[in-house]
This record gives sequence, structure tokens and C-alpha cells, in this order.
Amino acid sequence: MSKPINLVLSGGGARGIAHIGIIEVLEEHGYEIKAVTGTSMGALVGGVYAGQAMDAYKQWLINADIREVIRMLDFSLRLPGLIKGEKIMRKISQMLAIKSIEDLPIPYKAVATDLNHNQEITFSSGDLILAIRASISIPTVFTPVLTQDKMLVDGGLVNNIPINKLPENGFPIVAVCANADIDLTLEQQKIMHGDPQAEDEYLKKLRKIQAYIRKYLNLNDKPLVNNNADDLPGYTDIIDRSLHLMIAQNSNRIIHQYPPDLLINIPHKLAGTLDFLKAEKIYKVGRWTAQKALENFKIN
Repeated sequence: MSKPINLVLSGGGARGIAHIGIIEVLEEHGYEIKAVTGTSMGALVGGVYAGQAMDAYKQWLINADIREVIRMLDFSLRLPGLIKGEKIMRKISQMLAIKSIEDLPIPYKAVATDLNHNQEITFSSGDLILAIRASISIPTVFTPVLTQDKMLVDGGLVNNIPINKLPENGFPIVAVCANADIDLTLEQQKIMHGDPQAEDEYLKKLRKIQAYIRKYLNLNDKPLVNNNADDLPGYTDIIDRSLHLMIAQNSNRIIHQYPPDLLINIPHKLAGTLDFLKAEKIYKVGRWTAQKALENFKIN
């Protein structure tokens, strides 16, 4: 017998890959997701789940090599933001057979921020790809989505864990916060850092991508990532710290105001916002964390 729930997925950049593992474990334990809302990476994972394309998306993330990552980097030379995101969204669109939110088999909502009017925007109908693209538009990383009189960026600026956007259907609420101010458990540390050889391989890949970006944007004298604790922070470090400060407060406010039946926390220290090369490890942490969270969770 299935156990119906509503699911909320927060933003968190690459940490949001944990959402995939969490959803898998929820389904393995007999939970049936009746509605999903999400912000930023949560909107993306929630959208591909609702659109029945999560397996394809997971395999693409986990199997992406350096060539694939570089191939997805379509730099913007005019609009504010480093990456246009057109290649990424084209790839996701190829995975999704369902293009309209109204046609999804379960209710879905994505949250974005309209900078022109300083307000929260909720997508509950219309173009699914547009909704995802608007919600994931991290300022300075992705170019904003311009539509009519709106300039849309990452929904995490106003509502990073949109519990209040779920339908009032009476089902228990499971919320995932991928930006939690908690320490990693020993098991999470083991998953992320237990293989020194894998860590070395990751750093090699990261340096190659950094070199490519520097060369393309003529940033040879400016660090993208801080690899030395004594150095000034790099570009991605500043983005990560700034986003965390902005979204942590509104996440805590929403959780306090609309407490879910089960809150699954993914530590902010797990990975950087742009650490997508760690996809497989983050996915495994999501699975492990969900298993632990469900040990004492029962639907009345």
C-alpha cells in the first residue's frame, strides 16, 4: 500500500543532486509523491521527476566527463551572467517528453524572483522548461530570463524551500533543505572524502575546467576557486558564501512558519554550489541521508 506525501525541494546548487537519491529512497520505502514544489536546483529535479525523466537526468549528471561539462558552457558576452544556459536547458528539454506544467501527472510549482518588481514569481502552469530555467538563474552565474516586463532570477533569493506553495490536499509534507547549517556526519564525510585517489582526480578535472574558463574569458590573473586558505577567495567562493547568507535566512523563516512533517537536511558544507563534478558522491549522500531520516518517520 502506497503512502502519499507532498514533496518540497530546496535550492542549493550542486548539493541539490542529493534530491535525486532522496526521491529514490522515498519511493523504495513505498511513499507516493502526490505534488512537488521546488526552487532552483529543487525546481529542476522536481521538474524532471514530475516529467518522468529523472533516470535520464541522473545518468547524464553522474556520467558527465570534462568534455561534456565544457560543451555545456555557453558563455554570455552581453547579458549579465557568466553562462547563457541555453545548452543545458536544450539537453534537459530533450529528456522531457512533457513540456507543459499542466500536462504533468502530478501538481508541480517552481519559484523564481522578479528583479524588476522585487517579488516572488510562482510557475504553476505554462512552459516547464521556462519555469526551470528561471528558477535556476543564480545571479552572476546564469543570465536572467527576460519575459515581457520581468527579469527573472533564482527563486532562492525570496523563497528557497517553498513549503507554502504546496496544494492543500492534506497529505504529509516531506521537505528537503540542501543548505542546512549542520556538520557532515562521519558517513557523509566518508562518502565525500573517503577515496583520496578520487579526490585527486576531481581536482585535476576542476583545474582543467578552470583553465578553460580563464582562457575563454581572459581571466588568467584572477582565481576562480580558492585552493589555498591564505589566498583571497575566488569567484566561485564569493558566489557560494553570498548565496548561503541570502538563502539561509529565508529558508529558516519558511521552515519555522510552515513546519513540514519530515525535514531532511543536507549540510551546506557538503559541496560548493557549483561542485557538479561531485554528482555521484552527492547523490549517494542523498540516498544515505534519506535512509537515516526515514528510520523514525511514520505516517499517521
